[in-house]
Amino acid sequence: MVSTKKVVLGAVTALIGVIGAGAAALAVTMPSGVHGPGAVLAELQGHTDTSDHATAEAAPRADVPGWTRDLGTDVVVVRPGEAAGFDDGNVRTDMTLPGGTTLPADCTALDQVGMPWDGGGRWPDLGGTAQLCDGWVTVVLDDHLYAWTADDLLAEARG
Repeated sequence: MVSTKKVVLGAVTALIGVIGAGAAALAVTMPSGVHGPGAVLAELQGHTDTSDHATAEAAPRADVPGWTRDLGTDVVVVRPGEAAGFDDGNVRTDMTLPGGTTLPADCTALDQVGMPWDGGGRWPDLGGTAQLCDGWVTVVLDDHLYAWTADDLLAEARG
């Protein structure tokens, strides 16, 4: 006869195995820019659409600032997903830049960095100096670029 303790222990072990396998499968299917439970949940619910690219050149043109196309690597782009509602024109990106990269000369300093549309992902403390470059709010910290934009910023930059 099988004891109740063995049955319960077996069921708990099986449940832990199923949850572990599900979490591993989920981690494998998420883009590299999806970190933490909030970002995973936002992605699964369709509030975000995250993609990663080896280079900025490989990313869709509208998803990265034009001046980064020949420079950026390890690119993560977050756009609002189908369930995001009114945020359909917002996009944020972060990428690695070669050391010593400078912003384009026509960038203008911003008084406040503001808070980018975050889409459930994590962003660092952006206490650095923000610049507006070709319609993208841009912050460079060490060798990393953080940028975000919206349709109205891009339209204003195009004139």
